[in-house]
Amino acid sequence: MPPSPYIKSRPSMLPNGPELITTPAEFISTYYSNGASPDPGRVVRITPFKRNVFVSSYRAYIADFEEYKWLLQHGNTDVWYEKPKKSWIRHQDTLEASGCEPEELAAMDNARPVSLDTPRVWASPALTTPTDDDIFDCIGGHSIDDGFTGACPTCTDEKAEALDSTPLVYYLVLSTCQASDPFLHGAHFNGKPIYKLIKCGSRDAAVAEAFYSSGLNGWTVAFSCVMRVDETFEERDGKIKRVDDLWMLAEEEDEDDSVRVFF
Repeated sequence: MPPSPYIKSRPSMLPNGPELITTPAEFISTYYSNGASPDPGRVVRITPFKRNVFVSSYRAYIADFEEYKWLLQHGNTDVWYEKPKKSWIRHQDTLEASGCEPEELAAMDNARPVSLDTPRVWASPALTTPTDDDIFDCIGGHSIDDGFTGACPTCTDEKAEALDSTPLVYYLVLSTCQASDPFLHGAHFNGKPIYKLIKCGSRDAAVAEAFYSSGLNGWTVAFSCVMRVDETFEERDGKIKRVDDLWMLAEEEDEDDSVRVFF
């Protein structure tokens, strides 16, 4: 029997050791709705950079998004930040509710990001869902036998084409610790966590960035999500609306002020 097209081949593995990873595609694979599920947690070794990385793949929830909303909403890319106090975040919400411009989030003047020995990468559905994922519940009224339990091929093809023609932005939240000054070996593990925002135009680009940031730099990928380019915080000031499936970002939205997010 030929192998399923939905199941990726496994990378090589050292005896009693981590999987050996050499490319971004091996690092974070795509997973279809009716295919194999990703490992909930595993340690891999990115051989080009000689670093072990812990990769988890559990689903994200609203509480996870709220934890990093301040950076997604107010942060600039490629700049390190400390998480602001709750009073600052509440003040920005008050300014936005009153129609005023929020204050600029202050970047770190002297960021010293530490290279972690074993960084963590959260490969949530934002990084593993393909644009041509299967759609099982027919939403277009296509004629399918009542006993059919598979994916609707027409809906799957239509939504994949619509999604491929929709400009998307993939967000990565990178995290590590601020090194002490002067640097003391071991002391940086008690340093404050710092964060950086990365934007990519495709899943492949986001996965490559996660591969590079964790493998070479030793930084953690703390969170990831996907939005439409025309529905980001830079374009809209409305409420957050989570979508359950990636293909829903290609649908036209009646609420012009909402920001739809997949995570």
